[in-house]
Amino acid sequence: MVKDYKAKVLFVTSLGSFLTPFTSSLISFAVPKIAGTFHSNFTDIVWIPMAYLIALPTFMILLGRLSDMYGRIRFYRIGFIIFSIGTLLALIADNIYFLILSSFVMGFGGALIGTNATAIISIVYPKERRGWALGINAMSVYLGLTMAPVLGGILTQFFPWQAIFLVNIPIAIGALILTFVYMKESKIDEIKKKEKIDVVGSLIFTGSIFSIVLYLSLGQIYDFTSTVYLLSIGLVLIVVFVFYERRTESPMLDISLFTANRTFAAANFTAFLNYVSTFSITFVFSIFLQMVIGYPPFLAGILLMIEPVLMVIFSPISGKLSDKYGSRGIAFAGMLVIAVAFFILAFAGPKDGIVSMAIPLGILGVGFGLFSAPNTNSVMGSVSPKKVGVASGTLGTMRFTGQLLSLALASAILSVSLPHSILLQMFSGTVKSKIDPSAFENGFRIIMILSGILSLIGSYTSLLRTKRNSGQS
Repeated sequence: MVKDYKAKVLFVTSLGSFLTPFTSSLISFAVPKIAGTFHSNFTDIVWIPMAYLIALPTFMILLGRLSDMYGRIRFYRIGFIIFSIGTLLALIADNIYFLILSSFVMGFGGALIGTNATAIISIVYPKERRGWALGINAMSVYLGLTMAPVLGGILTQFFPWQAIFLVNIPIAIGALILTFVYMKESKIDEIKKKEKIDVVGSLIFTGSIFSIVLYLSLGQIYDFTSTVYLLSIGLVLIVVFVFYERRTESPMLDISLFTANRTFAAANFTAFLNYVSTFSITFVFSIFLQMVIGYPPFLAGILLMIEPVLMVIFSPISGKLSDKYGSRGIAFAGMLVIAVAFFILAFAGPKDGIVSMAIPLGILGVGFGLFSAPNTNSVMGSVSPKKVGVASGTLGTMRFTGQLLSLALASAILSVSLPHSILLQMFSGTVKSKIDPSAFENGFRIIMILSGILSLIGSYTSLLRTKRNSGQS
């Protein structure tokens, strides 16, 4: 019965982990069609996917903290409710600005879902099975990334843009219903601590993350120098936040998690490096396949599925191996494999054809599949059950901030080789002409080498773990 209960909880949390990345990718696919419907310019239309992404890292740590205090199942359910409301608002949106607001509401709901899915798994599964369960959870994320390009292409080609939101309604509502059917035990929420809410710290931290994320987002639209004041504000607020949290009685984020817990700090930093190095790969290859070679979107999507498919295959395997042998070595191997893939891509170059691209993309998928679950296992295994919400929220913040920084770096590097007008068209999906292959290749090689270097650094930081238990060894 207990085992059956765990499997049911894992299924429900996996639905949530699937929904957030799946929706993000679908929204990106629908941007050109939405722009045509509302006759919107680029600077307006780009805020639809950006609003969704900005909400995710901005609130995850705060929501994780509140979930630890007031109930993880409760906040997980609220996440589905808010996500569904945002989706329904998107379906009835009659102007671009209302649709942007709807996307932000969906992102806020996604932050609640993503934070608590990992936290709930870490509570339900013991440390000897936690890595495997987190591997299944990671597999769900990659399934969302795998299915979105194909389904998004079909929906946007043959149906109105509302179809990409409509498809999420049964998933969200079905998952919400299942939380009431399957999540009935009190164990997940028995670890509670009646403390005051750190309102001041929460506002400072939210302001800092929002400023940094907004800088990374707007920098891709305009340029990174004209919006640098946002980065300055964010960094100053982070310093203020650290000083304040060290002195407050009930901090939103226990700073000692970073200063006194080497496993927690190293695993989070490695996750950040991982996403900075890898997330832009789809963006860069989409440009290469569609705008340099001239492939249609459907064929480009099929080729780009190689990476997430292998992630799906290897994530449960690596999670199970981390339960048996510890996380350090497997996470290290994953980052090393990723680095090798990037250096192959850098020296093979896009001019050598599809096969030379497909093989290292497959290697990249294997490396990511080896890394993700063991590293998550390290983070969640390094904290007490009372703090799994904050730990999950911190990891999520690192992930989504790393994703935005990855896109920012890639667009900044490509801007050296490509006209700014072309970059704006790429982000809105409205490029009309092919890109000069030689101009693109220079930027491509720099991105791959930089990603390889970051992955090598990540392979080192992945070894900076303590050896107190199998989840963090």
